[in-house]
Amino acid sequence: GKAEGKAEGKAEGKAEGKAEGKQEEKLEIARKSLDLLDNETISQITGLTVDEIQNLRETSL
Repeated sequence: GKAEGKAEGKAEGKAEGKAEGKQEEKLEIARKSLDLLDNETISQITGLTVDEIQNLRETSL
């Protein structure tokens, strides 16, 4: 019923928040690594794609 729906919505919200936080953490690690490492290495460390790293590199100039 209503309580189940609320609980389910709350759980989904928490999961989304955690996923967004993890993505932000990956992006921050990548930003800090741009001057030190190549795109492929940053990709392997963070799990971000090489394209995402390249986009970060271009927007960080």
